[in-house]
Amino acid sequence: METANVINMPMPDVIEVKTMAIPDQARGIIVVNNESMERANTLLLDIRALRKEVEATFKPLAQKAFEAHKAVKAQWDKAEAPLKEGETILKSSIRKYMDEIERLRREEERRLQEIARKQEEERRLAEALLAEAEGNKEEAEAILDEPIITPTVVIKADIPKVDNRMFTKRYKAQVFDLPALLKHAVSTQQYDLVLANETALNARARALKESFHIPGVKLIVE
Repeated sequence: METANVINMPMPDVIEVKTMAIPDQARGIIVVNNESMERANTLLLDIRALRKEVEATFKPLAQKAFEAHKAVKAQWDKAEAPLKEGETILKSSIRKYMDEIERLRREEERRLQEIARKQEEERRLAEALLAEAEGNKEEAEAILDEPIITPTVVIKADIPKVDNRMFTKRYKAQVFDLPALLKHAVSTQQYDLVLANETALNARARALKESFHIPGVKLIVE
């Protein structure tokens, strides 16, 4: 396949020979005077020229590979689209059914729990009346003062087994108030909640150069 050939293509021999020699040449130059500085500067200019040669060699290949990737991805997405649509339709329908079954299950649990509570109330009232009829008024009052405790009613939903991984809820956060988030991160020292925008900081450093100054950030000159 042509794309595979581009990806597996070895580095051209001429390019490899030129670039691989650079580190040793650089290590051979120790800048101690004007002459050695000129030699270093000359090598830097050679490196710049080699960079352009490397770019001219690989950029067209990279562009070709990128275009091939886009074409494959477009077909991939086209094939996936109806599958995703069908999956979304079915999952939505199943989720709606499961939610309704869960609603009915909880409603029935509440109904049966209420029946159990009333039965327990009636049983205790009967015990209290019996105790009072036997002359045990304090016992009758104690029976009525006891908290009502009924067994928990649990109903299992009768639905087919499904792969619950398909219906797992996924949670994510969305920032709507950045100052509030920053204040919270600082006050709680949860600095992992915010990340410095290095792209913006680098752009500011390039623009301001030596006058760059932002608290908590240092200027690096390479």
